[in-house]
Amino acid sequence: MQGTTESIPENAVWIADSGVFIACGRQQRNKYTALERFAQRNEITFVIPQRVYEELGGAPDRSTPGQTPINSAIDTGWVTVADELDYTNPTVSSVMDGVRGFIARESNRSEDNIEKADTALGGVAAHLLESGKAASICVLTTDDDAGNGVVTAIEAHGFDGQITFKDGFELIAEIT
Repeated sequence: MQGTTESIPENAVWIADSGVFIACGRQQRNKYTALERFAQRNEITFVIPQRVYEELGGAPDRSTPGQTPINSAIDTGWVTVADELDYTNPTVSSVMDGVRGFIARESNRSEDNIEKADTALGGVAAHLLESGKAASICVLTTDDDAGNGVVTAIEAHGFDGQITFKDGFELIAEIT
């Protein structure tokens, strides 16, 4: 389920979770700069679900006056916000339910307490694969349960071999 950077297909669409950006810290921090350079060097535009954007965009401006770090990343083109999810799409809603159930079982928590941003990672992946906008996906998150849950739910819908989970902490360590 979890892949090394080398095992991720070159054409994979990378879907990133808020934990990755939070782990990098402020814009001036080495980790944040390294993530930006990694994206640019590998011609990756990280896709973030709307819910992840809301988590990151709602944070106080700490780095650049008038600009949150995520908005700077969007403005410079190495991050983009996914379209709003269509919850009436049976594949999208089923994958999101699968992710929620997986996380609840693995973390021994009630499904009601699972973050909606975690399930949105699966929803975006399902939408991109089902619509043909992506042939393969790499889910980048610092939450092992969420990453493994997305992979399990996506593969359960017939997208075997088209999704990889990369631990955000490991990627940050590799690139810094």
